[in-house]
Amino acid sequence: MTGFTVEEQVISVLAQIYRGEVIAAAATVSADIASRLAKALYAPEIVLMAGGSMAGYDCAPTAKGLNDEWISSTSAVRGSDWIETFDLISAGKYAICMGPVQVDRTGSCNISVLGDWERPKVAMIGSRGIPDDMVRLAELTFHVRKHTPRALVERVDFRCGLGFGPERDRLGLTLGEPRMLVTDLGVFDFDRDGAGMRVRSLHHGVSYDDVVKATGFELLPPQGAIPVTPAPTEEELYWIRERLDPLGVRRLDSPAPPPGLLAELAERERSLWTTPAGGAQ
Repeated sequence: MTGFTVEEQVISVLAQIYRGEVIAAAATVSADIASRLAKALYAPEIVLMAGGSMAGYDCAPTAKGLNDEWISSTSAVRGSDWIETFDLISAGKYAICMGPVQVDRTGSCNISVLGDWERPKVAMIGSRGIPDDMVRLAELTFHVRKHTPRALVERVDFRCGLGFGPERDRLGLTLGEPRMLVTDLGVFDFDRDGAGMRVRSLHHGVSYDDVVKATGFELLPPQGAIPVTPAPTEEELYWIRERLDPLGVRRLDSPAPPPGLLAELAERERSLWTTPAGGAQ
């Protein structure tokens, strides 16, 4: 018994990546809450966007909801647009945590298709801004909510972002390096020469054998004892549970979300905005 959930553990770890005068971009619920936690406790200088959109720029670390844009944009300093967004990406001013469907042993990532490009089994959202990020931002962070051999693969089906290895060197890529991968089992990074993925720490109660069984390629052998991922602090847990995510939206990132969770969250959020007859909102 640890007194915290795996989602809270992941949020605590991901909050470390948001530091300095950067715009926080998050593709997963946990990473979004982590950016709010970082701004609230550690890095007031980072910039949050309303619901991840351009509607509100430099928002306060408000509570997470399903309708973030409506909630958080009220505290925005001003609006923004996509031209400014890509200007800031070109200037390297974003700190991004992605949620890839596949990550391979070198740190290449995939959010585009599963299967053959010509006849994919599953078509997803395409590479989106990853090619721009890879040549403009210093580093990228990944969050995979469920560590399985289908998510951690020997080679991604389609490379949206390029990991370490000879091809990166041949292309002269010096930016967009895969910094860190966080899953429900632990924290990982990648050998800069492309030799493979390493374990940086394991979450409480997770063994190295658990990770080996859940990974679709051979891990680099650990050098000595593997650290346990530091637990969230009491202050972090207070902010996550009481201030930043009282509805429990973070449960959407659980490795096994409970049935009916989305409907539950929608109803709880709706009740916050319902005005009783003759009452106040």
